[in-house]
Amino acid sequence: MKGPPPTEQLAPHREATRALDWALPALRWDLEAAARQAFRETGAQEDFLLRHDAPAHEAQGPARTERFERALARVRRLADAGEPLTFTGMVEVQSMLLGGPTGFRTGDAFARSGAHRYAHTPGLEAAFREKVESEAREQRHPVAHATRLYLDLCFFHPFPDGNARAARLWLEYMLRRGRLPTPPLVPVVLWRKNPGDAVNYTRLARLLARSIAGPDAPCRNEVPG
Repeated sequence: MKGPPPTEQLAPHREATRALDWALPALRWDLEAAARQAFRETGAQEDFLLRHDAPAHEAQGPARTERFERALARVRRLADAGEPLTFTGMVEVQSMLLGGPTGFRTGDAFARSGAHRYAHTPGLEAAFREKVESEAREQRHPVAHATRLYLDLCFFHPFPDGNARAARLWLEYMLRRGRLPTPPLVPVVLWRKNPGDAVNYTRLARLLARSIAGPDAPCRNEVPG
């Protein structure tokens, strides 16, 4: 007996990102509190890698971890140098992450045993490239940039493999480029991401901002619902 058809992820995500005001006006106080934090090395990526990612993929051996560490070092250099986000740079980092040449996927992608479908359509690669590169040039709070790019990588699923790792890497790039520290990643990774739910996207940005600001930062507003 066949199960239910896979849930489409990309189309509702694209509509939600178009509809959402990425100035995130409802999060003004949270964003200001995050912006007051001085940049520092937190080791959040290394902590997540060694406590969660590496044990979950132990069968693949230490080479997978070493590739992530090299890709992370490259992303940090790009951010520290103020290099603009380009799809070419993303592909370069993804090739380091996967240990060989890669590029934009050429067919549909699936996750969670086929329950989630990331459709491939003509022009999708060009649309992704234009979206992420043009949006990265906007004058936005680093938390807004980081949230949007993280979600784009989750729901466009641009690469044949390693998209979750890429999402973590480029989230750090956006925060670091904006001279904000990277907070603990477990709450972000475990956050339930509903494609097309703009309120959920805003709540993820709020989680990220408050994680950066720390527990003592004043919170003056909430996202309704």
